[in-house]
Amino acid sequence: MIYFDNAATTFPKPKNVLKEVRRCIEKYCGNPGRSSHSLSVKTSEKIFETRECIAKFLNAENAENIVFTQNATYALNLAIKTQIPENSHILISNFEHNSVFRPVYSLSKKGKVSYSIFDFSNFEKDIPNLINKDTSCIISILSSNVNGKTIDFKKLSSLAQKHGLKLIIDASQYVGHKRINLKETPCDILCAPGHKALFGIQGAGFVYFKENSSADSFIEGGSGTTSSSPDMPDYLPEKYEAGTLPSPSVISISEGIKFINEVGIDEIENKSLSLTQMAKERLLNIAGVIFYGADNGVLSFNYNDIPSYVISDELNKRGICTRGGLHCAPLAHRCIGTTSHGSVRLSFSFLNKKREVEYFYSAIKDICKQYT
Repeated sequence: MIYFDNAATTFPKPKNVLKEVRRCIEKYCGNPGRSSHSLSVKTSEKIFETRECIAKFLNAENAENIVFTQNATYALNLAIKTQIPENSHILISNFEHNSVFRPVYSLSKKGKVSYSIFDFSNFEKDIPNLINKDTSCIISILSSNVNGKTIDFKKLSSLAQKHGLKLIIDASQYVGHKRINLKETPCDILCAPGHKALFGIQGAGFVYFKENSSADSFIEGGSGTTSSSPDMPDYLPEKYEAGTLPSPSVISISEGIKFINEVGIDEIENKSLSLTQMAKERLLNIAGVIFYGADNGVLSFNYNDIPSYVISDELNKRGICTRGGLHCAPLAHRCIGTTSHGSVRLSFSFLNKKREVEYFYSAIKDICKQYT
């Protein structure tokens, strides 16, 4: 099996990730922050170690401002639904995933906010023209899950600061691929999953808040602290971490980051770009292939007017995992003109190999011949 669906979730996981997850489940997986016995304390320590590991990886100031969630979608909903004032105006890009678009649309439908969509490719000129007296926030991906298109984070950060706007970042397809330094390139909130390019297992993501949030809690329940009060704690991370954390999933993130640090983030980025470019060059040799872009480990294409799911299914029959369809990003597909059939997406991990790209090339040539 060849796995080219790493933008959805990375597979396989590094050995150190699997080893520590198993060790957690077998040796010390108590309920963190709920008891004083050794298994609970050990799990709490490993979770705090993960906060510190993420903070260091992002060059973020306060590890306690990292809130763990079940995934990036939950993280973005938490940020959008607690940090944006009612009756304000929001700017989102035309390449946003539904994890941003749907919560923003939902708030708009309820009359709580209004929003405008800026051109991801021309954001420096477009955003200033869309700002009005009620604009409070810019929400943007850093890299597209459809074709890898990437925004200049430094320029976006500077633009938000210049206009006094809050900046919420969806780093789902960026973190683990490219270096992030939040002291050099600040944002107010950054959301990310653990199971994609950070090589963690499914079940945990996180939100980083630059400042301690003054907004209301998002869900309520047990926090392990201030239990006598009917209110949630008013400090991070407990304010937004009601209930038992998915300890093995959270802990897997720090192990994934350790793997990235051992390999080197620059080496990972270079490998990802190399595989993307190689696949692009091979596909451009096939007449009838329609190409929609390739960058940052993600490539998107179609063959003539064949629906993307047909091509993806044919590849699966040959042991190659890709993803056809709209990739939960209809705004992006509207931009590239593929809303009817979507596109076939390849997405690479550091653990993929060049020979796998060559095998894919051989397979896609045969498939295209069948539909000529």
